[in-house]
Amino acid sequence: MSVTQGQTVDPANIVSVSVIPQPPTLQLGNLSTIALFTQDAPSGWAIGQTYGIYKNPSTVATDFGVNSNAYAIAQAIFAQNPNILANSGYLVIIPRLTSPTLETVREALTRTKNLIYYFGILIDEEMGSQASEFAALAAMVQTLDKVFFYCSSSITDLEPGSMLDLLQSGGLSQTRAFYHGNPLLNGSLAQQTQIFAGAYSGRALCVDFGGSRTMLTMNLKSLTIIQPDQTIGDTQLAKAAAAGIDVYCGIGNISEMITSGANEWFDAVYIQYWLKSALQMAGINYLAGTSTKIPQTEEGMNGLKDAYAKVCTAGVVNGSVAPGSWTSSDVFGNLADLTRNIATVGYYIYSTPVTQQSQSDRVNRKAPLVQIGVKLAGAIHSSNVIVQLNA
Repeated sequence: MSVTQGQTVDPANIVSVSVIPQPPTLQLGNLSTIALFTQDAPSGWAIGQTYGIYKNPSTVATDFGVNSNAYAIAQAIFAQNPNILANSGYLVIIPRLTSPTLETVREALTRTKNLIYYFGILIDEEMGSQASEFAALAAMVQTLDKVFFYCSSSITDLEPGSMLDLLQSGGLSQTRAFYHGNPLLNGSLAQQTQIFAGAYSGRALCVDFGGSRTMLTMNLKSLTIIQPDQTIGDTQLAKAAAAGIDVYCGIGNISEMITSGANEWFDAVYIQYWLKSALQMAGINYLAGTSTKIPQTEEGMNGLKDAYAKVCTAGVVNGSVAPGSWTSSDVFGNLADLTRNIATVGYYIYSTPVTQQSQSDRVNRKAPLVQIGVKLAGAIHSSNVIVQLNA
């Protein structure tokens, strides 16, 4: 029988419903973003503006002029196919302060690294006459979750002990070094070389790690608007490989990058920072993703490890990680499980049993140590072939 008049009873007296909103999640920093530290002065910026964000070269031309280094480098970045826009990336242009004196790139990095997020770093000059400052900049970048792309026009930088060779001997893999000895445009060759660095970074930082088979290697990739370097022959190529310097060569009738792993492969460095960032975000979002608490038990640890496993699985899907053999002398957890998981899925996740953690860690509500073994997919860069003929 329905009630047509008079007072009614609140349904909450019978069934009380509380809707808990979805907790906010921490987002992964976009690894397809590049900052260009320039000596060019912008026009039309608001008073106090310290950087500009760009997604096409035409707006750079409007702000800096068609004859600026900033515009030439932006053209090279966005001309690549694909480029940083494939992963919703952007270019940040940061003019270096000039008063009371021109600030160094290190000073500009310190000033802006917490103002706007960027992963790649470019400059618009060569630093051959500033070898000590270059070394200090590379050492600084090595402490940050960023990568510096730099190109030299000096062929002596291919030699042992050169400014660029010291990167690989010093383990400074987050500075990616290139050599290109041919003019790219009219004007100063020392400034033009950073156009090459822009083209390389625009092509290299295009990866959408959430996609399928999106991971790349820069070896044997073509760069749009860049001509092959005619100063590179077999002798110079061998020197570049030993120093960990990437070069752009003519191979037959095509032009391709030839890369070196002496200072680590670029894709291995790129994957490292994606894994680090993605695992951090996954862990934080799991711990923050409940309105109650994650118990300090094996059940709670299984949930945390599942969050990390989703990142590792994404690595398999995007082509960064693949099944293989665990060849490292560093082993952990159950050796049979480590070997089997690496061989079947490409990764292994182990946590110290909750019952074995220290009382201090338990009181401080720390999770037991989680160890993750990951087998990188690598890449095929060359091949040997034997042909046996039989008449």
